[in-house]
Amino acid sequence: MRLIDLITLIPVRFLWVSVVFLLQATGASLSSQTLLGDETPDPFRMEVFLLTVEPGDAIWERFGHNALVIQDSRDKTRIAYNWGIFDFGQHDFIMRLARGRMRYSMRGFPASALVESYRGQGRTVWSQRVNLTFDQKLKLLTLIREMDSESNRYYRYDYYRDNCSTRIRDVLDSVLDGEISSKTKEQGAGTTYRWHTARLLQSNVPAYVGTQFVVGNTGDKPISIWEEMFLPLRLKEHLESVSNQSLLGGTTRFLEPPTLLVESSREPPPEKWVGFLTRFLLVGVVLGGILLTLGWGASKGYVQARWILIGFGTVWSTIVGILGTLLLLSWFLTDHVFWTLNENIFQANPISLLLAISLLNSFQEEENLTLTRWARVVTAIAILGFIVQIFPGFDQMNGEIIALTFPIHLGLYLGIRWSRPVNTG
Repeated sequence: MRLIDLITLIPVRFLWVSVVFLLQATGASLSSQTLLGDETPDPFRMEVFLLTVEPGDAIWERFGHNALVIQDSRDKTRIAYNWGIFDFGQHDFIMRLARGRMRYSMRGFPASALVESYRGQGRTVWSQRVNLTFDQKLKLLTLIREMDSESNRYYRYDYYRDNCSTRIRDVLDSVLDGEISSKTKEQGAGTTYRWHTARLLQSNVPAYVGTQFVVGNTGDKPISIWEEMFLPLRLKEHLESVSNQSLLGGTTRFLEPPTLLVESSREPPPEKWVGFLTRFLLVGVVLGGILLTLGWGASKGYVQARWILIGFGTVWSTIVGILGTLLLLSWFLTDHVFWTLNENIFQANPISLLLAISLLNSFQEEENLTLTRWARVVTAIAILGFIVQIFPGFDQMNGEIIALTFPIHLGLYLGIRWSRPVNTG
């Protein structure tokens, strides 16, 4: 990756990151269809299947997708109920997106058309029969009929806690009278929301950096198996170990072995989070070193070095200042709970905007004591963000952001100091 790419990608991706999260469930463009009429269908002729789709290429497809399929053996209909529907044309779409108040919905689609749409994307699709009793099927059909109405189909979307996969989890748990939640809510998954997000986005560096920047301390808390089922593939995996206690003395598997409906040749999603700590540190040190060298050049009377130092420093300080301001405002003006109490505010804070203004003023003023003072304050805050991690509660996994930004802050401060060896304030 070119150095200039890393300088510019963070502000460009800050708003895109909300799209990464909020639109991670695929919005179907198929014509909706309903299976359930005014009369309750006969559960004896109904079969239920869990449809699971592997992650795709687009950023919002990296988390996979799933649906519940209801098959009527008499009418030969197969309807896939999908809880991942959003509408770009909805009222205040952009504002809802920015404030974390996206409205998603569930709808039924012809299962064959849905599967074919994923075949066209080259994504693997699995189907698994869900083993239910007569009463459980009746309960499921009743729940779906209640949800598949204009008054109940919409819900407030949350990319981790309330998405297309958790909705299916909750419906199935209700059908089993809490059997899934009782066995998984207290069982640790050994992962975090950040870990899964980073794992699935690490092949796209801009999106990866963006999510690492906006996800705060809350994203590093250990999650349970119940919470981990926000991912469709994890839901599939964990439900395969669940038994239906109401069938054959509790020995019947809740899910039958998967049937492969579509097989792709794409690589499976990575199972490990590798990270970019060393590479980000190298980029930060190089850029910080360039700023320091420019300061040395300015001290020797090279006018071009001074101009480049001021220009580079202004762009950098404006970028991190704007990001810090947006991040801080998101804590109070949005519902993005996973962005709050974000320790990256130490590395990208609004004070950098004052430094940017001082840098612009220094084009006209050879001696600007305020400039050095603001540069010192910004660097001190960045250092504080590193030091506070020794205290309890300050344990955010933001080493990569620190590695990338702190050397640049330090290099800019030292470059400014060096460029004015006599009057440094």
